Amino acid sequence: MKKEAEILQVCSRKKELLRAFILMAGTALCVCAVLGFGKLAAEWRKRQAVKERGEVEILVLGDSIWDLERGESGIAALLEKELGNAVVYNCAVKGSRAAKDDYGLAAMAEYIAGKREIVFPADAKAPEILETVDRSEVDYIFIAYGLNDYFAAVKRKNPDDCYDVTTYEGALCASIEMLRESCPEAEFVILSPTYCQGYSYGQVVHESTTYDYGAGTCDDYAASAKRIAEAYGYPFVDNYGELGISIHNGAAYLEDATHLTEKGRRAYAENLAAHLVRWWQESGKTNGE
Repeated sequence: MKKEAEILQVCSRKKELLRAFILMAGTALCVCAVLGFGKLAAEWRKRQAVKERGEVEILVLGDSIWDLERGESGIAALLEKELGNAVVYNCAVKGSRAAKDDYGLAAMAEYIAGKREIVFPADAKAPEILETVDRSEVDYIFIAYGLNDYFAAVKRKNPDDCYDVTTYEGALCASIEMLRESCPEAEFVILSPTYCQGYSYGQVVHESTTYDYGAGTCDDYAASAKRIAEAYGYPFVDNYGELGISIHNGAAYLEDATHLTEKGRRAYAENLAAHLVRWWQESGKTNGE
């Protein structure tokens, strides 16, 4: 009898464990179902916002972060894929900066306005792409500079002249003013420079959040970009902070301490797309409004 009672107790415990397991499994399935539904709902809202917006034409003025990779894994192509309704004119030129140089933002603004000629690098794609752009049809102009200004220790601002094109902030302001005349229907979006590091013999020796080449950290340049965007009331995308690149994961996102890996470029494009979709959802505007 005692042995039978022990067997019954064991069976009872097994049944309780089985019921608990089924309950836990059911709860997990419910949670997964809710999360899955939430993701599907978010995707539906995104598709609706994109559909209502219609086709979007984006002109990009920037540096090698955009220019270095122009294939299917480049930021421009990834952004087009994320949105599904965008045409991205990638007129970035590697090695350029916002402040006055041979083919940076200040020079590009004058070039687009027909006020100067530029001798582009032999492999630059920007001039031939610009020839295909109907400036009256451009919906957005992305301004994406700062890393080369940071590396060159370009002064961030001139307190006596906010349009001083030899400074980072002055070049942003002066170029925006000129581009507004050339592309009167375009909305401007200011993009911060991205996080970077310094290598020596294969080791990270400094990072842009703390290292100063002479005119501030790269974080300071990102803050300058944000300040100009706020001054004009333009959208700002903080790719410096929002991509989550740091000393701890830099190797996954940076292929040479500065330029983005494919993972980094995907994160960049996804971040831009998320901002655009959110703005469309919040404004409720379509291309025709």
